[in-house]
Amino acid sequence: MPQVTQMFNHKTLMRIAIIIAFIQFTNALEYMALTPVFSFMAEAFSVPVSFSGYVSGMYTLGAVISGVAAFYWIDRFDKKRFLMQNMLLLGALTFASTFTTNFDTLLALRFCAGLVGGTTMGVGMSILINDSPVNMRGKMLATVIASFSIVSIVGMPSILFLCTHYGWHISLWSISFLCLLSLPLIALFIPRDAAQSPAKNKLTIDAQTLLFASCNALVQFSPMLIIPILTPLMIHHLGAQQDQLPLLFLSGGIAGYLSTKITGVLTSRFSALMLATISTLLFVVSLLIPAMGYHSAVLFITLFLGASYSRLVSSSSVTIQYPADEQRASFSSLQAAIMSLITTLAFFLSSLLLPDHSITAQNLDRLLAVCALAATGFPLMVMALQKKLAKRIPQPDHFVND
Repeated sequence: MPQVTQMFNHKTLMRIAIIIAFIQFTNALEYMALTPVFSFMAEAFSVPVSFSGYVSGMYTLGAVISGVAAFYWIDRFDKKRFLMQNMLLLGALTFASTFTTNFDTLLALRFCAGLVGGTTMGVGMSILINDSPVNMRGKMLATVIASFSIVSIVGMPSILFLCTHYGWHISLWSISFLCLLSLPLIALFIPRDAAQSPAKNKLTIDAQTLLFASCNALVQFSPMLIIPILTPLMIHHLGAQQDQLPLLFLSGGIAGYLSTKITGVLTSRFSALMLATISTLLFVVSLLIPAMGYHSAVLFITLFLGASYSRLVSSSSVTIQYPADEQRASFSSLQAAIMSLITTLAFFLSSLLLPDHSITAQNLDRLLAVCALAATGFPLMVMALQKKLAKRIPQPDHFVND
């Protein structure tokens, strides 16, 4: 009988993880798709394509504000109901974007979408982790993080196909449909995570909380320096042809997905420090490929994205141990806000390190050097965080291997 119960619980937990991953996929696709889709939208709004930066920036600004605000009040709400309301609002805001040609109105809608998107995954992840046994949490984290790779493999190509053949309105309507599709899934299969008393075990923003909440964002800072120039980097410095780009991004997405799943399984077998060190070494090796002038775009994007996702899972396996279960939603919301902020800073710094938007060999080497130096601090950060965790009284939500 215990074996049957355990098998049932595992199946139930995996079903919850897959639904949360689907929500993350939809949430990430809604945000990521607007940048390439805007090239199809710009003419209708009578603005240049370069204004896509404003569209992305308004979303990020909203996500930062709502993430910080949610840190203080999210624990007062029923998480399941909150998640349903967020997905309904996100679908409605995306749908409304197709019924205006006023650019200011579009910016306002994207800001509101950021307010919603900035809190959605913090809430979803808290429900999943709170219902997961200790030895399964790494695997559950990897299942959700893998949804980012699925966006690259399936989501973005599908949206661009719809834009090319049926128009940008259809592509945004399809994202709205995915948002609405998540509602019955949440209602039927996501367990209720009740509101907590505001005064009970309230997490405060202090230096230690900020350190743990910032870790994932700092880990992603290095790859985000490269993301804005990924396409020209592969074409002009790694010998890729333009018609090879879809296949390259597909192979990178598959590598990211596989490394995410593998790292998630390994979190219960190896220490986070070992995983962080190995994934960081692979990440630095990927940067050496363009730095040394090797023309191997496939090897570069496979190592680059695979190592990036592995580093994120390793970081998450440590930071998820910091908050108590009743503090997890507020902590995850703060994490998401810092992630949006650091991503924005990385994008700006990437442009600053490439004067006049020229990717010369000298400018590229400088960017790659900054990227590598920023990445090498990750294992040291893991060591520092684990020492802080070790000083605390052991709690049941800690990973057994740490």
